[in-house]
Formats: sequence, C-alpha cells, structure tokens
Amino acid sequence: MPQPVSLPRDVAQAVAASPPRLLLTGPAGSGKSALLSSVRQTLADRGLTVGTDPDSPATSALVVDDAHTLPAESVLALAEQVRRGERAVVVATEPRPHRSDLRALSSAFGAHSALVELRPLSPREIAGRAATLGLTPRPEPIRAVHRLTGGTRDVVDAALVALRDGTDPRRAAAARVRDRLAGDDPDLPRILVLAALGGTLDPLEVAPVLGVEADRARELVDAARASGLLTVDGDVPIPAAAAVPATVLGSHGVRTLAHRLATLRLDAGLLSADAARALAEAGVADARLADLLVMLAAEAAPAQALALYDAAIRAGADADALEVRRAETAGLAGDLVTAAQLTDRLLDRAATLPGDELTAATRIAATVAARRGMLGRSADLYEWLGPERAGADAPIAATVLLAAGRPGAAARFGTAAPAPTSSAASAQLLAAGLRESVGGDGRVAMNSLTRALSVHGAGDRTRLLPDTPEAVTALLCLHSGELAHAAAVLGRATTVPSVRHRLLAAWTALVGGDLPAATAAADELAPAVTEQRDQLFLHGLRVGLARRGGDVGALTAAWTAAQGVVAEYSVDLLSLLPLGELWLAAVRLGEADRIAHLIAQAQDLLSTLDEPPLWGATLHWYGVQAAIAADRPAELLPHARALGAAAESTAYASALARAGQAWLRVLQGDVDPVRVQAAAESLAAIGLPWDGARLAGEAALRVDDTAAATALLQVARAVRHPSAGPRTAAPAPAAESPTAPSPLSDREAEVADLVVAGLTYREVGSRLYISAKTVEHHVARIRRRLGAGSRSELISMLRALGHGAEARQPATSGNGGTSACP
Repeated sequence: MPQPVSLPRDVAQAVAASPPRLLLTGPAGSGKSALLSSVRQTLADRGLTVGTDPDSPATSALVVDDAHTLPAESVLALAEQVRRGERAVVVATEPRPHRSDLRALSSAFGAHSALVELRPLSPREIAGRAATLGLTPRPEPIRAVHRLTGGTRDVVDAALVALRDGTDPRRAAAARVRDRLAGDDPDLPRILVLAALGGTLDPLEVAPVLGVEADRARELVDAARASGLLTVDGDVPIPAAAAVPATVLGSHGVRTLAHRLATLRLDAGLLSADAARALAEAGVADARLADLLVMLAAEAAPAQALALYDAAIRAGADADALEVRRAETAGLAGDLVTAAQLTDRLLDRAATLPGDELTAATRIAATVAARRGMLGRSADLYEWLGPERAGADAPIAATVLLAAGRPGAAARFGTAAPAPTSSAASAQLLAAGLRESVGGDGRVAMNSLTRALSVHGAGDRTRLLPDTPEAVTALLCLHSGELAHAAAVLGRATTVPSVRHRLLAAWTALVGGDLPAATAAADELAPAVTEQRDQLFLHGLRVGLARRGGDVGALTAAWTAAQGVVAEYSVDLLSLLPLGELWLAAVRLGEADRIAHLIAQAQDLLSTLDEPPLWGATLHWYGVQAAIAADRPAELLPHARALGAAAESTAYASALARAGQAWLRVLQGDVDPVRVQAAAESLAAIGLPWDGARLAGEAALRVDDTAAATALLQVARAVRHPSAGPRTAAPAPAAESPTAPSPLSDREAEVADLVVAGLTYREVGSRLYISAKTVEHHVARIRRRLGAGSRSELISMLRALGHGAEARQPATSGNGGTSACP
C-alpha cells in the first residue's frame, strides 16, 4: 500500500466539496496511488465509509484506483455514480483517449470541474523531492535528472536515491524502467522500440508493424503514452528508457520490427532522415534505404550528413563510392582527422580513381593541410596533381601555390579556362586578385577580389576550400590599412560567420586600436578555435593585446601558450600578421631565437615573390618595431629600405616608410617634432593609431626641449584617443602651460601615469618591459622638462596634465617600498 502524502490544493478542494468528486489522471508512476491513499484517510476522518465497489450500496464514498484496468461496464457504472451525486466518488486512471467508456467517465467528472491531471515533475519540483531525500538541490544535477527522466516521478526518485547514495543515477533510472517493463504488458517494449526507431504512434502504422489487430494497436498506443516513458511532446523514449526496451526485446526482435517499419515507410515514401538513420543502425540492410540515406545526406548540414553517409554504408551503400563525399562532409563539419584519413586512403589508390574524384580528394587534402597551418603541404599536393589533372580546380591550386611562395608553379596552373559556374568564376577571380596583389596593381587586385565575393556561389559553401574570398580580401585590406573595407567584407556574409572570419574581424579591431572589442572577441572565440591556422591567429591576437596593454605577465602567458603552434607552423603569405606580433613578443621577452626560423622563412617567401609591397610592408614594419624593441638600430635599416622601396607603389607603404625613417632618426637622437608629428598622424590615418602614439611618445621622451616634449605627448594622446582633443602643430605651447593634455604610449610615455599611480621602479619597468634604471632615467627627464622642483610638485604637474586617470590600480611595493618617483 503506498504511503499517504499531503494533498495538493486542487485535490484537497475537490475532496472538501459536498459530495466529494474527483478524477485523477496521470501516467504510470505519477503518484496517483499515494494520493488516493491520502484521500481515503481524509474521507474516513470525516466519518465516511470508504469502499471500492461501485455496486455496493453500503459505502458512502467510492475510491477507485487504476480505473483503466476495469471492464467498460464498471467504468460506465462509475460515471453514472458521478452523475447522480449521491455519494463521494474519487477515481484514478491512466489516460486512455481511445476508450469511449473512459471518455464518458471524464465527461461526467468534467461537468462538476472535478478533474486533476498529474503532469511530469518540473526541475523545481525535482529539487523539492531531492531536498526531502537529504540532497542539496544544486541546479546542474537537478537539470540533468530532469533531462534523464523527463520528470517521470518514480524514475526521478530512483535517480535521486542513486545520487544520494553515490551510485550512478543513469543506471538506477534504467533499472527502474526495466522493472516497469518486466511487470507490464509484454507488448509495451515492442511499441517503445517502434517509437525509438522513429515510428509514429499511429494505430494505422502500429498494427501492421507489430502484427496486431486495430483495437489492440489503439490499446498499445494509449498504454505507451500513459507509461511515462515517452516524452510528452515528441513520442520518443525519455533518455532513461532509450536503450532498455531493445534489451528487453532482444536484437532479433528489434531487427524484425525495424525491417517491417522500413518496408512500410519506404513503400509509402514517408521516411524521415532520423528514422532512416535509426533503421540502418538497427541493422536494416536495404538498397532503397541506402539510396535514401545518400540522398538525404546530400541535402543535410555537414555534421548530420556525415552520420547519414555512415548509416548508408551500414544499410548497404558502397563505401568506396562515398569516400570523397564523406571526406568533404567531414571537413565541412570540422572533423579534419576523419577528412585526412579518408583522403589519405583515396590518394593511396590515386591510379584507380576517376579524374574528378582525384581532383576533389586533392582539394580536400590540401584544405585540411592549410587549416592545420601547413600550406606548404597543400602546395606539394597540387604540384603532385599537376595542371593537367586539376581541371576546374586549377585556380584553387594557383592561389595555394602563390600563397605558399611558389609563383612559378602557380603560373602553370593559371592558364586553365574556368567552367561557366559561379563557383569556378569566384575561384578564378580569387586567383587573379591574389596574383595581382603580389605582382601588379593593388587597385586591380582589390577589384578582382571584390568581384570574387560577389559571385561566390552557393556551391562553394558546400565545398571544402583552402580559404575563402572573404578571408583573403580582408587580409589584403589589413595589410593595406583598409580597415573599414576589411570590416565591411567580413560583415557582408548572410550566413553565420566562420571562426576564421570572426578572428579576422577581431584582428581588424586590434590593428585599428579598438582593444576592448578585440579582447572581447578573443575571449568569446577561444573555445571555438581548434584548427592550427586559427590558433596561430588567436595566439597572435592575444600577444598583440598584451603588448599594447603593457602587461608583461599577460604577454609572457600569451607567448608561452603560442609555443606549440610556433613549433609546427609553416609560413605562408596569409599568416604574416600573427607572425609579426609573435616576433615582437619574442623580442620583448628576449626569446627572438625561438621564432627566428619563421622570420627567415617569411623573408625568403617575400624575396621569392619579389618583395610584393602590398603584403611585405606590414612584415617590414614589424621588423622596424622589432629592431626598436631590441634597441638595435642597425637591424632597422634593411626594413626601412624595404619600406622605402615599397613606398613607390602604395600610399600605405609610403606612410610606413616615413614612420620608419622618423623612428630611425629618433633612435639616433635626431628628434624633429614636426616630422614625428606628421609620421604619427600618417600612421593613425592608415589605421595604426597605436603605432603612431608610440612613435610620438618615444620621441617625447628623447627630446630635451620641454615645449616640444609636451607637444609630442599631446600628439600621442590625440592619435591614440581622437576624442582627447584636437591635434596641435609642433612645436607645442610653452612649458608654462602644463594644463594641456599630455598623452603617453603604452611603453614609454605611460611612465608618468604609473608614477602618479604610485608604482615602484621595478613595477613600472615590468609594465613597460624596460629596466628599473631606465624608468629612473625617464622620470628624471620628465622632471627636467616640466621644471619640477620636488617630488610633490612633479606629481601635481603630471596630474594637471591629465596623467594617472587611466592607470591601473597601484600595485603593492615589490622593491622595499621605494617609489618610482624621486
């Protein structure tokens, strides 16, 4: 006998009526019997004689459980008792919508608003039951129990007891389901297996598949839905019951049902993708099923398509015939391991492959290599394939070979005529644009790449490609200072942007000086970055953010995290941006030798491509900064010369060249404020405000004239923070006007901010990657420029100039408490 429980409000209200009338409906295991036990006790406490026989006149209250097990005439008699209203009638039943007698009973109670339906438990109700068992109802375990059980009460209780006792709740829930099936109708496991196979719980389908009469089929459908083992809204087994019916029925019984269902559905042409896959996994081998699965896979999203192709092979499809499709689909789904394994098998039998399959397998293998950061391997594959076998993929091969620094090989693939499709036209324009960007006119290159975007066909969304027109165009924009164009290109896609596109958008923010946006993007993207090429760009982004933020700890952590990628990456034309940032980080941290081989590869690649100004200027600008960071002016000269040569071709390179010359003169002690201001402002104008601010800040700390130093600091603040105020022409206002804003770069000029914040020499040096002695030198020079006679006067003057407002919170003393300010 179930233990009595407290009555819910709606049940208590119905029992308190005169006469009490109540119909409780709910699935098996929903707690109906426990409630009836409490109702009996309540009625007995009121002096009523409680019985269970509708035909007995001796009782003043009827309490009947499991009315769905009674014969129809008994159920109709109960309905009549309810209509007469001569005594209390309380009934519990599982829902059986196909039975007319139970519908009549429900109508009789419904006329008196005496219906209460017991629904599956909500997560909040599960948490309450957990608390009564002595469990702390933490949200995630409660949600997991709800997902596992669908809220079915007795299965919930089994899982909660297991959690309390430290055993496996999934195993306990499955055991409870198994106990239920052992005691119920032997046909119930069969209909639950049918539901798991994707069958609809329609008596017209159930009858032929299970081999039963129509009336029996209706009974089984009602019983399955009332079992509490199917989801309320989907007629599929709850997770706890997903595998149990099949184990009860046995593999032979499952296959028999699966074959019957497959035949019925295939004949009717009504087989969904999920059902077809489930049937194949259940062991149905049928040519029609295999063909259907192949057709469905061709129309499905990549992740689902891969599973459908595998199911098709289980159903009897030719695995060799599907290997190219499976490799492509695996790559599109991000499963590069499977894609590589399949293409390796395909290329191993290249001599027997049809030409189009060999070309496709090469393209897929080349794409996998590119995404793994090995574009040289991609180029090797296309050189092995040769232009004769490349066919319509020749432009793709040319693009790969050129980006890998093999212009001669690329030219051999560049003569093939494109097929008259949008995908082929896009590939041809991409190859032409990249070729023009390396050895021709930048305007023509950008025009070709933009047209490639416009004709980028839908077919290219379902083909695995080494790179996209959006990515190549955006990278060229980033190398050319066209940040607005890069953002527009990356934002024009109508579909969800890829991880690569989102990374390049973050790089656009970084290069443009929007560090908060770049930081937020890096944090958001980090969990989604799995491919080596994307990891290189993410690590470069992290390093660039740490360098610009002046955080030596973050820079060290970012550089350390990048070592795995640095160790195995091969340089290509499209990876120079992250390589440059990693180069500067290595120099800052005194580990330039760990990346020297990649820098040498990059310089060899640019040399092989005849120093393309559109691509090479950026790397040479990084070289200028690396020489500055290492305090080796002589190493700056080759990069300055390269920028000077490139300046004849592009305005971007011209601005970098002027800035490089200004840097060199500043390092040599020749600080011309007018020249520095022009160079800093030109850097800001081409999308490099942080670099411009740093140049002006460095010059300000090296000039002896106080007025010129203040003016240059104003320039640094203005180019990095345009809202800080209008830029003034150098020379600046006289030193006796210290109230003008005084900007600082993240390395040198920020010394004043950190001094005002109270940091020590060592702490300032750690922030700015310079020695404590150098910090002392900078502070002394700032004090001389401002004419400060004491420490307190210097602090006051720096605050009046606006310093310290943006500095981080003061750190605790790390060198005995000595202030950085004398």
